[in-house]
Amino acid sequence: MLLLFACEKPDEKQLLPAFYYWQTTFEPTAADRQLLEQLHVQKLYVRYFDIDWDPATQSPQPKAVIRFAKKPSGLAIIPVVFITNQTLIRCPVSAIPGLAEKLVGKIRQISQQHGIAFREIQLDCDWSASSRATYFQLLQEVKNRSQVPLSATIRLHQIKYPEQTGVPPVDRGMLMFYNMADWKRPDTHNSIYDLGVARQYTHYLERYSLPLDVVLPLFRWTVVYRNKRFLTLLNAVDRSQLRALAFLKPQGENRFVAQLDTTALGFSIRRGDVFRAEECRPEELMAGKEELLLKIQNQKLTFALYHLDSTVTSFYSDAFLHSLFQTAP
Repeated sequence: MLLLFACEKPDEKQLLPAFYYWQTTFEPTAADRQLLEQLHVQKLYVRYFDIDWDPATQSPQPKAVIRFAKKPSGLAIIPVVFITNQTLIRCPVSAIPGLAEKLVGKIRQISQQHGIAFREIQLDCDWSASSRATYFQLLQEVKNRSQVPLSATIRLHQIKYPEQTGVPPVDRGMLMFYNMADWKRPDTHNSIYDLGVARQYTHYLERYSLPLDVVLPLFRWTVVYRNKRFLTLLNAVDRSQLRALAFLKPQGENRFVAQLDTTALGFSIRRGDVFRAEECRPEELMAGKEELLLKIQNQKLTFALYHLDSTVTSFYSDAFLHSLFQTAP
């Protein structure tokens, strides 16, 4: 009998496909809608607003509140609120219940205005040791007031060092499997997605006490340095665009060096400026997905992609995106 059980294949993970929507105006294009239908995606994590510390009022305030230009009909919407770490550090503990009340109230107000019946809230914050207690109190207060399941984003370093960072008091964690290295460092290879860096952390997934969902990146950008110091970030600019610029000389796999002073890509460029193009290759995304599904312990999980925008998703074939949402053995 024991031999029979030992020979059985483990149950496959059950994946619920989802996308993040991270723009200030909710207005999916026809191409976005068609992609969701083709991939059978009905779940969207939508950034409702940010909370940042306002120096003028010396209090936390909502910023960049979303505007719904279109109704999100036929989709399960999960409101996401991004909170800056400085807000938690500066906010007095006594003000946390009031902040939670306003946060939940703002989510309800936006949802009611647009006919959204949300069944989950997600908070996004890269908390630190100094803000941990305040953030965890906020999570508990939001959970008590919202009366719906609460999830929180989890970074890789928080998976590896739960003794220092703590495990947030939420129902589920959303593992952000990207932004793996410091993009401001000139010696970083790929700050968005680097499996070599990720594997320093994935071993610890097996012991993490929260059930986890996963979000993988689709976006790309180019980081520019001048005199070995960070200069600017060029969203959606990739290697193919840099190769087409005659004044840039390739240097290694994903770096280019300016050979003259000029103006391009929306800013003034000086000779010697270094451009590092970062993207997420399909084969590496698939390898990361398969590794995560082997390490994460819960059988059911939401598998999300960041983010829904045709300028981002068009970089990948529909067939590949469909394969990402398929369960691995």
